[in-house]
Amino acid sequence: MHILIKAAAVLAVIAGATSEASADFIRCPLDQARRTITDNLPSGWWTTPMINRLSETKVQAIGGKPALMCIYGSSGSIQREAPRGQTCRAARGGFDCQASGGGGPRTSATGRLDIPQTYLFDLDRGAVTRNGADFWFQAETRALLYLVPQNGARIGVGNRANRGAAGCASARMTRDRVSLSDLPVGSYICAKTNEGRISQFRINALSGGSPKTLSIGFTTWQ
Repeated sequence: MHILIKAAAVLAVIAGATSEASADFIRCPLDQARRTITDNLPSGWWTTPMINRLSETKVQAIGGKPALMCIYGSSGSIQREAPRGQTCRAARGGFDCQASGGGGPRTSATGRLDIPQTYLFDLDRGAVTRNGADFWFQAETRALLYLVPQNGARIGVGNRANRGAAGCASARMTRDRVSLSDLPVGSYICAKTNEGRISQFRINALSGGSPKTLSIGFTTWQ
């Protein structure tokens, strides 16, 4: 009997959150998986595929090396090796991975935020708030949406690639607002917080309809 597991959804976006920001958020590449029998069957017989959504993530040693496992219930699992030089932990929808050892930058805060339009968010503490923060999710109209630096914070769009602490520390930054139309899902954005820390966040999602919610993954370094 031959069994096939394949994608039943398009590939998901990647981090690297916290795809999340860098430290990376590595997102599981399938929202759901399909498992079915592929043998040729006699006339009149058929099979019913099993389709399951992502049910669990975990980090497990395989062959003596840590592997990132995305589990889809009875449809099975997929896995990959953890990035070299990084320590990963399971998170909702994927894995938070950070540089291992003592030589890299120290993390001050990391995680994910869901920010309703008109709210502000603080990358020093990882919080959504209406008062004193780093950025304002401004909704000028239903279609004109912006990220507006607050209280001396700065933003650096650059090439929207995952630059990490060193790359963001040398990035060009501005206090000007940035249109979300210039920040598609998957973009990594550098920032300098209002407390002077270097940070990076990733655009994970922007909800449909109105009002909207912006989802990001971020890492802020000491």
